[in-house]
Amino acid sequence: MLENTARPSQPPPPSAHRRVRQADLPAEQLSALEPVPKGRLAGCVLALLLGGWMLAVPVVLIDRLKDSPGTTAGVLSVVVVACAVVTAGLGGFRFFNPRDERKPLRLSLSAALTASIAAGAASALVPEYGVLLVIPAVFAGIPALGLLVRDARAG
Repeated sequence: MLENTARPSQPPPPSAHRRVRQADLPAEQLSALEPVPKGRLAGCVLALLLGGWMLAVPVVLIDRLKDSPGTTAGVLSVVVVACAVVTAGLGGFRFFNPRDERKPLRLSLSAALTASIAAGAASALVPEYGVLLVIPAVFAGIPALGLLVRDARAG
């Protein structure tokens, strides 16, 4: 006689390994995430936009900046680009991870935004920049900093 060599049918998995759907759970086991404060998201978006603008302006003005006398424009351009990269990076990270509650992350974004506002204000001293960085620093940077500081105090 030939034996049945086929594998025996598998029993159903135990209940602990079954896929549980949200509709199967009682109401007290459901947890909803708290909504992200809109001020935090708005502050991150403004920080990201300010950082992007501050990064684009020195690139566009590179021909005018390299012909300027002295090293002031070059040093300020390096400071502006560094602040812009850090501000845009932290603003984007915080925007895409809005529930991240690490205090050093909040403080570093606020510090980078403050440095970007200061660099934007200092750029008014270089004639090649004019007010191309001052206006966005005032109208985007200061409100973003206010929103992020208010969010940090609330949290």
